[in-house]
Amino acid sequence: MLLFYVIGGATFLFSLVVRQKLKNTYSRYSQVPNHRRVPGARVARSILDANRLQRVPVEATQGKLTDHYDPRSKIIQLSIQNYQSPSVAAMAVSAHECGHALQDADDYGPMELRTTLAPIAHAGSRFGIPLAVFGSLFGMPFLVQIGMLAYLGALLLFFLTLPVEFNASKRALTELKSLGFTTSEDEAAAKSTLRAAAMTYVAGVASAAGYIVYLAIFGGRALLGRPKPPLPPPTLPPT
Repeated sequence: MLLFYVIGGATFLFSLVVRQKLKNTYSRYSQVPNHRRVPGARVARSILDANRLQRVPVEATQGKLTDHYDPRSKIIQLSIQNYQSPSVAAMAVSAHECGHALQDADDYGPMELRTTLAPIAHAGSRFGIPLAVFGSLFGMPFLVQIGMLAYLGALLLFFLTLPVEFNASKRALTELKSLGFTTSEDEAAAKSTLRAAAMTYVAGVASAAGYIVYLAIFGGRALLGRPKPPLPPPTLPPT
């Protein structure tokens, strides 16, 4: 039980620090205009058009940092602030989402795998823990085993997030530079923004890794019908 609190506490603190870092970095560079004074929507449209992706629309959506690319509908949605703002932060985030669209167009393997397995992983994440708890309460070790394995499969998908996100940021920086959107100062600021955003995924993966360690140590007890209580499920920000 002590390990339960050690792992949970460590991952919570790490996630808290990382999210605060992202908030501070984004707030800082959202006040700094990019040198061409172009809003995020225009940056995204320019990158897409330069790569013959005119069919991919760029839309505004409600919320803060709700920017994402949907590979199923082939749509980039930018938060209203990033859609309208000519800041360095808006430029970087918009370019990052275009990086995902470029991955999709290039049939980038890790992204394709993540997209394919996402529905299965979501089902495992949603039903795995309740199934394990139900089996534990009613003395059914086989249900505990099935639930833990289902949730473990969902956790493993989180590890695919890192190469997908880092590659999208790399593509974003390359496109910004090649299209003349960045000076050396803009590029450094864009890198800082994308690095801070990427660390939120690292925090999510660290939480998943901690849970896997917990399952590895105490999984044997579940197989013997004496399961330990599960940790809260780790969460990731939208992409």
